[in-house]
Amino acid sequence: MITVGIPALKEPGISKCLKAILREPVKKEVIVVTPDEETARIARRFKVKVIKESKREGKPAAVNKILKAAKGEFIVLTDADMHVKKGSLKFLLKPFSDKGVSVVCGHPEITNKRGMIGYWGKVLYDIVHHQRLTGASHLTTNLCAFRKGCVKQLPREALIDDYVIGLECLKKGRFVYAPKAIVYVKFPESISDFLKQRVRTFAGYMQVKDWYGGSERSLGQEARGARSVLSYVKKPKHLLYIGLLAFFRLTAWFKAFYNYRFKKKDLKNIWVSAESTKG
Repeated sequence: MITVGIPALKEPGISKCLKAILREPVKKEVIVVTPDEETARIARRFKVKVIKESKREGKPAAVNKILKAAKGEFIVLTDADMHVKKGSLKFLLKPFSDKGVSVVCGHPEITNKRGMIGYWGKVLYDIVHHQRLTGASHLTTNLCAFRKGCVKQLPREALIDDYVIGLECLKKGRFVYAPKAIVYVKFPESISDFLKQRVRTFAGYMQVKDWYGGSERSLGQEARGARSVLSYVKKPKHLLYIGLLAFFRLTAWFKAFYNYRFKKKDLKNIWVSAESTKG
């Protein structure tokens, strides 16, 4: 049996996520953790366990509740504003036939690819997809699975839970990418929401460097890999899109540095929900 854990906050569209998970032909329990009554009420319509938090404690706290309650041999994590492609859990779990594998990463695909910001999402997700295919161990909790016991508990102040989970799992075994385990993700539809996500993520990279003594991602590493983005320029307007993407990502890096290094902001003040990704 597996445990599918879904942290959720103000997710009126969680039904789509739950329907997709529950139709998968895998023996499972499903746990939803949420602090808000509307999301809990919707989740209770399904055959899932709902853990209702008395107050918002953040995603790491929600994941810890899932880890504590889980009965499955493997723990699958996904987000309430996403939904898995039919058959994806089978592909996600298949690599565990190798006892040396501790964690498996799914393949996020964005659903909204139109316009400039949609183009950004297509480029960024495709780059990470190819990085994983060539050996990078960038975990995402958009969809992932790991052996129970690999992660005991997340630090409550973790800004990027997926990065921490990935590093902890690598202490126990190997990382495998499952490109056929697809989860559909809605990319931010406004520059404001794009910046909210990136600032939190980039501050998380700095936090990981403090905690673990290193990080696979930094502003310098991103700058050195900038050439790969140019291969996505197919039309003259794409040059403008790429230039603006570079500008706003640089803006997010500096804002993350200011918030995390200078202002010393914590999880509660850095983690701001990107509303346009929900639904």
